[in-house]
Amino acid sequence: MFSKKHVLIVVPDGVGIKNYLYSKIPTLLKESAHVTIWSTLPIEAFDEIRHIHKLQFNFKQITLKAEHWLVRLHRESSTYARLKFYSRIKKNPTILTYWRPQDYNLKVRILYALSQFIGTVLSKNYNRIIAIERHGNSRISKSYIESFAKELSAMNLDSILITHQRVPGLLPLCIAADQLKIKTVTAIFSWDNLPKARLAVRTTKYLVWSAWMKNEMRAYYPEIPQSDIIISGTPQFEFYTEHNRIKSRQEFADEYSLDSSKAWICYSGDDVTTSPYDPQYLLDIARALEPVASKIQIIFRRCPVDFSERYDGVINEFKDLIRVIDPLWNIDSQLGWTGYFPKYQDINIQVNLAYHCDLVLNLGSTMALDFATFNKPCIYLNYNPSNDSAWSTKVIYEYEHFQSMKGLDTVAWINNKNTILKTVLAVIEGPDDVALDRKKWMERIVLTPLNQSSANITKALL
Repeated sequence: MFSKKHVLIVVPDGVGIKNYLYSKIPTLLKESAHVTIWSTLPIEAFDEIRHIHKLQFNFKQITLKAEHWLVRLHRESSTYARLKFYSRIKKNPTILTYWRPQDYNLKVRILYALSQFIGTVLSKNYNRIIAIERHGNSRISKSYIESFAKELSAMNLDSILITHQRVPGLLPLCIAADQLKIKTVTAIFSWDNLPKARLAVRTTKYLVWSAWMKNEMRAYYPEIPQSDIIISGTPQFEFYTEHNRIKSRQEFADEYSLDSSKAWICYSGDDVTTSPYDPQYLLDIARALEPVASKIQIIFRRCPVDFSERYDGVINEFKDLIRVIDPLWNIDSQLGWTGYFPKYQDINIQVNLAYHCDLVLNLGSTMALDFATFNKPCIYLNYNPSNDSAWSTKVIYEYEHFQSMKGLDTVAWINNKNTILKTVLAVIEGPDDVALDRKKWMERIVLTPLNQSSANITKALL
């Protein structure tokens, strides 16, 4: 029996380590609670947690069982139904582009075809969507739920934090905890997740970034009581308020072979699904800025889950103009998502990039918000670098989460590759003349003050 409270933190992937376990949450928790961590990641992924927080915790590496095909059919059908329903309600057909069927084999293709057919029928009535979700949950293996219940009961838990809501394999754990009256809390992973119908677990409480996201929860999941939705902020932006992380400009330049006399622009890469033509964008930018290479350096930070070779040609061609500062992540692509997890030092790299660079340039990335914490402008790329009829920036910027930009001057835009040089120079020379509402936009999406997120989440758990 514990004399203190006992909190279980479930970490499905490496982003949960960075956003939650590298934050102040473990330090705040240890004052009042014992901490246990369950994760699909190996124990080595959590080595730095003990050192940073002086925290002793129990650990278990878990393997989540694959869903029974019938359970998955119910879930995928409800997902498609939600997307179909809200694309109609919101009058936004881009919502349906979030439906990305997998086609590993014939059985999976048939499952998705069936899901789409059933989902189309269900989408005509929201109550039908709720009904199939409940029916699907009732099909989950009772023995699997009982195995979780037995283990959770022995732990004498007070609460469980699941660091994001997107993993269906954790739903049996949530059901078991509910049966035992253990409070479960999950965090909504990102500002774009709610319109995507990716609420794969159901918990006692839900953590959202802001009032904006709480309103989205009300819109997309009206069956969830408003009292169960907690506006907590998100710790990933808390790091930018910790000024001890910031190095001098010269120190940062020396560490990464940068020229401190030049303006630095950060090009932050996207994953291949979001931006399949990202290397072409980088090539366009490098070609456009090459005439002013004596005054500008491009710092390229790739997406942490994309260490492919697709950028190598551009980087090698423009070695003097482009400096690469890779994310410090452990990479084991054979393990899929579970093989990717960040090192603590990566936080400091990202903070210093946002602090020292003049601007960030990308395709619709959250990095616009990261840079806005230091009142740095962002430029969004808004032209198609190919003739691919299946992919378009017009579709991307009509995504629902960009509705948060309405009525605000949030970012600068490059609408044609021929305007890259002119736009970048204008933003460097007059950062206060563009994206005038960038801070307002960030504060619309993320609760302020930014440095209270860890405390808010700890309070929700305890």
